[in-house]
Amino acid sequence: MSEPNILAFDLTHLLLAGCLILLLLNLLRGRRQGRAGRDPRIESLQRDLRALASAAVGMGERVLEVERRQRRLAEQQQSLELFESANQPYEQAIHLAHQGADAEELVATCGLSRSEAELITMMHRLEGDRKNPRAAG
Repeated sequence: MSEPNILAFDLTHLLLAGCLILLLLNLLRGRRQGRAGRDPRIESLQRDLRALASAAVGMGERVLEVERRQRRLAEQQQSLELFESANQPYEQAIHLAHQGADAEELVATCGLSRSEAELITMMHRLEGDRKNPRAAG
């Protein structure tokens, strides 16, 4: 099972348990109204059931928060993947420019516009001149 399906499955069980607890509380309340005196065992069970219901609600909120976080992370991952795929032609062009490719080769190989290719080769040339000043002069 995938992670969101597991979380939804657990949330369903928690909601079912909560409904069961509410049903038991109503049954106990009905029995208590039918009796003149209060049984301490019933009151104890009611307190326990209220605590369980509260815990189930808290757990449900936690599950929802985890699901929200998981969705947010999935969206961030997708946007990062889109960013990386959009930058891939430029990274390849920079790599080729470092290997000495000219603007025409970058246009043909990477699908860049002529001005983009010229800018990358010019930046590479300037970077190379700074690294090796004797080659420039």
